[in-house]
Amino acid sequence: MGCGDYMVSWGRAFKGAAGIVGFSIIWWIVGGILVGLGMFVAGIGFSFSYTGTSFLGMILGAVLMFVGSVIGMLGTVASFLKVLPEMIVEEIKKA
Repeated sequence: MGCGDYMVSWGRAFKGAAGIVGFSIIWWIVGGILVGLGMFVAGIGFSFSYTGTSFLGMILGAVLMFVGSVIGMLGTVASFLKVLPEMIVEEIKKA
């Protein structure tokens, strides 16, 4: 058995990459919704009143924006950690 016997095929590699990108997009959409909600609460987006936002609203908005960004980043890493082991297990089972 040579080293090439354990290599993942290009088709499987691109399928795995598409899975990672797909899951990452889902997590970035969820995170983006939270960031958008945070911007709205903080008053950065469109405002329905001319009085501005309260300090509590600004803090809550900043927290929502931070949490949304973290969800997007962690979701991307989690997507990678979910798909990669599945590919490894499939290749080991083939061997």
